Amino acid sequence: MGSVVGIDLGTTNSAVAVLGHDGLPTIIHNREGDNTTPSAVLFDDGEVTVGKQAKNAETSLPNSVVRFVKRHMGNPDYRFMPDRTEREYGPEAISSFILRFLVDDASDFLGEEVVDVVITVPAYFGDAERTATRQAGEIAGLNVLQVINEPTAAALSFGLKGTYSGKVLVYDLGGGTFDATLMDISANNFRVLASAGDRNLGGFDFDNELIRLVSDRYRELGGTVDTEDYRQIALIREQAEAAKHRLSTSEKAKVRIGSESVTIVRDEFDRAIADLVTRTRYILEDVMDQAGLSYGDVDKLLLVGGSTRMKIIERSVREWTGLEPDKSIHPDEAVALGAAIVAELRSAAESGKAPAVRATVEDVVAQGLGVAVVSDDGSKMLNSVVVEPNTHVPNRIKASSFATVGATRQIRLQITEGDENGVELQYVKVLGESLLCLDYDLPARAPLNVVFVVNEDSTVEVELHDSANEMLIGQMAVHRNSNLKQVDVVALRKQSREVVVQ
Repeated sequence: MGSVVGIDLGTTNSAVAVLGHDGLPTIIHNREGDNTTPSAVLFDDGEVTVGKQAKNAETSLPNSVVRFVKRHMGNPDYRFMPDRTEREYGPEAISSFILRFLVDDASDFLGEEVVDVVITVPAYFGDAERTATRQAGEIAGLNVLQVINEPTAAALSFGLKGTYSGKVLVYDLGGGTFDATLMDISANNFRVLASAGDRNLGGFDFDNELIRLVSDRYRELGGTVDTEDYRQIALIREQAEAAKHRLSTSEKAKVRIGSESVTIVRDEFDRAIADLVTRTRYILEDVMDQAGLSYGDVDKLLLVGGSTRMKIIERSVREWTGLEPDKSIHPDEAVALGAAIVAELRSAAESGKAPAVRATVEDVVAQGLGVAVVSDDGSKMLNSVVVEPNTHVPNRIKASSFATVGATRQIRLQITEGDENGVELQYVKVLGESLLCLDYDLPARAPLNVVFVVNEDSTVEVELHDSANEMLIGQMAVHRNSNLKQVDVVALRKQSREVVVQ
């Protein structure tokens, strides 16, 4: 096995890192000399361009540039059709182009082809999103050794630097997602205590509030904002993003739209995003409640993700927790650096060699997993949680409270994702279902054991056992409704080889 790298596949920006000969992770510069690469893809005249050049083309070719695709991972209905083409691209295919760009630069930097990778995902990503991320890697021609949670990776990059011991709270606000994770670090053992998040809360949403603020001010000056004019919206978004960055260091920022100039003061921006900031507070408090601890039990607070540069974030988190954020990690690079450490650990485990770093990681599943059961009156299907949120992974969890309704040779098993027990299926996500055919009869009320096997990256497989006869009925490969079939992954990988990514 050659060099392995860790990849932070971000909503707005991505990064790649590798473990150096000194045993420390280091960021790999992209071909433009930058530490991070915009997660933007341009489709133009049959060519695919990734990164800064693609992002810069958004204002001139708004219908040919796609950004923020990470927010659509695991969504089977999302398709992007660039201008002047009849071909559609799903989130897995688009993400594969970003991954190829990153890995090509890593290969040039290391002087050898890179195939083996670890990719990070938000802690609150579910099974469908994690599977989609793995599939993106496969389409890119990569061997994805593991998918790991972003806050866990960030804590690794912090904790290994000085063999730190203590409880660490990670507040991770990226471009498109928010996660909060509480972790106990001791003697290079990283054990997640609790994790929660929102996959649709990030810098993108803060930008949207600033765009609304700027658009309203522009209308007051007599200007017109056409939400169907993608070029105008792209221009306003570009200006708003730049203004948000300026407001991280200045009290006000100017946004130019056409011939007009709009000035935004930090205080009014803070008021516009106050509700979004409060949403992160509720999630932070939920994590502490799940862990059964108070902020006074926390030894270190880490702010991760580029969106934590907003002054209101640092000020608010300090007020809520009474903790001073530790500034020893880079908010944009910590996740990729931690992923490089995990890449080394996984590579060593597979090759049988001693790793260059010593660490163990005990992560958790952020969302509950279960099965659909028939209600007592037989009128509806309800959710029955088998794997509770914050169960450590990898793990094998057995539930023995199930039985057949009537005599049967077929069992339909629906796998669910959601924390609420006893609710109707409309309130949870059905990951997929399988129909298992038996070669013998099961009587009515035959007792069954359902076993969930949750892997290191929180993806799940299921076993079904006949508990009366103490025998395995079968291992259930869940046919995930939200993900590509393997034959589609293979076809997209073949098509991807024909595309030059620049």
